[in-house]
Amino acid sequence: MILTITPEARQAVDAWLARDPSRPALRLSFAGGCGALGYRLAPAASGPRVGERVLSVEGFTIYADYKSSADLDGARIEVGESPDDILVVHDRSVVGGMC
Repeated sequence: MILTITPEARQAVDAWLARDPSRPALRLSFAGGCGALGYRLAPAASGPRVGERVLSVEGFTIYADYKSSADLDGARIEVGESPDDILVVHDRSVVGGMC
């Protein structure tokens, strides 16, 4: 599995995790809904859940659900329009229409 993180995202994730030291890991899940399908990344409120894989990505611990971890090759973590907008971008992400 090849998941990378940009230098800007590394700084943003460090700042994100520093706000709440009780949440030292990230949770990655696959989300779908009105308008799009894609990955969601957030600080983990708990340890890994049943069925999650524990990934180490460039020094960060990421808990990933099965659907997310199955197809991460080529994905990257980057910053969106603001430092709190941390995205998991994949060239194969599916974007849908409005509901």
